[in-house]
Amino acid sequence: MMVLLLMLASSSPPPPVESAARRVIEAQLKAPAREEAELSAEEAARIRQLYLESIGRQVERAPEAR
Repeated sequence: MMVLLLMLASSSPPPPVESAARRVIEAQLKAPAREEAELSAEEAARIRQLYLESIGRQVERAPEAR
């Protein structure tokens, strides 16, 4: 009973914040289709880096190729 009274007395929760994933997907849907289906090495590395950072993992830096 006490919990019910506390729930009624509390204010309503704030509206949900639009997630970054939703914004990314909406931007992808609005973008024109790519002609080539392959990613460059730089694009693939950047996507991997952003993904790992988004889940809180450290990005391992590859040694510089010489």
